[in-house]
Formats: sequence, C-alpha cells, structure tokens
Amino acid sequence: MSRQPSSIAGIILAAGMSTRFGGNKLLADYQRRPIIRWVAEAALASQLTQILVVLGHQAVAVGDALAGLPVDTVVNQDYQQGQSTSVIAGLKAVQTNYSAAMYLMGDQPLIETAIIDELITAYVKSEHDICYPSFQNKRRNPVIFGDVFFDNILALTGDTGARAIIDANPGRALAVGFNHEQSFLDVDEEIDLNSLHSTGTN
Repeated sequence: MSRQPSSIAGIILAAGMSTRFGGNKLLADYQRRPIIRWVAEAALASQLTQILVVLGHQAVAVGDALAGLPVDTVVNQDYQQGQSTSVIAGLKAVQTNYSAAMYLMGDQPLIETAIIDELITAYVKSEHDICYPSFQNKRRNPVIFGDVFFDNILALTGDTGARAIIDANPGRALAVGFNHEQSFLDVDEEIDLNSLHSTGTN
C-alpha cells in the first residue's frame, strides 16, 4: 500500500505544566501571538489532514489561545503523570483513522510549514516507519511514527515521550538533515523566549 500525506495526523503536545518557565510557556507572547498558536498555524498550513491538540495544564486557557483555528482538542486528565500520557491520549484520538502520526511540540514557535511538509514527503517516499529532523546529527522534533509502532506508543509510561522507541529502532528511523537549528528551538525557560525575541523571525 502506497503512503499518502492524508494518512498522517498531526498531534500537538500542549498539556505540560511548564515548570521551568514561571508560567504557562504556551500562552507566552511571541510576536503578538501565543507560542502555541504559532505551532498550530504552521501545522494547519501543512499537508497534515487533521490537527489534534492535546490539552492538560490550564486546558481552558490554552484552548482559548487557539480560538478560531480549525483544530481538534482532547484533554489529558493525567497530564501530571508525564509526557507519555499526552502522547498516548493524542494517539488514541486519531489511530482509528490514520496510519501514521506526527508529534509536534507546542513550545516550538519557529517551526515552519515547509519543514513539516519536508518531513511528510520524506516519510511518504521512504520505507522507514519513523521520520525525524536532524541538525548536526542531533535529533529534533517533530517526529512521525507509522502505525507499526502504535502499540509501542500506547505502552509508554513516565515522562520520556517516545524517545525510547526511536532509540530502540535506529534501523527503522529516517533522519532528515537540516542545516539550521533555529526552526527547532523550543522554549523551556524565559531566557529561551528572550533569545527568540532578540534573534528569531517567523
């Protein structure tokens, strides 16, 4: 069966507590828009058919930050138990209708539609079951997982996300190299956001 971009769902992880930021980083302002909205808009403009946002901490406020955007949402009531619970909640909501899922981080406001589409194209044309961007041989986000790994994702626990699955299956993962890091920068602390304000453009 040939792969199609329409078979890939986009899952934006937006449930975390931002413990290192001093407030909800997804609601922080970057160029007059909340960080989470930048990510959602980039995903919506891509080849991804459905965009699902996994909410948790301050779910109402984060949902309000996405007002007017044609995204679907699911609330992870167990978000305090670690990122794996959000990864699983997102997959459960889309697995019936899609044969692959792209996980996007809600705290990467510089992620570009072109990068999302390049990853989708690389995955569709390959025989690999995982596809991720790489900068200087370091793995970045977002990451695509084919349905062969859905059961592995649903079995995740703790706060590690799906990194362990990639680590355990290097031969089944396709790294797409990029020559710049800026688009993949995430916001963990206020200093990260200040750095984006001073150097980042979108």
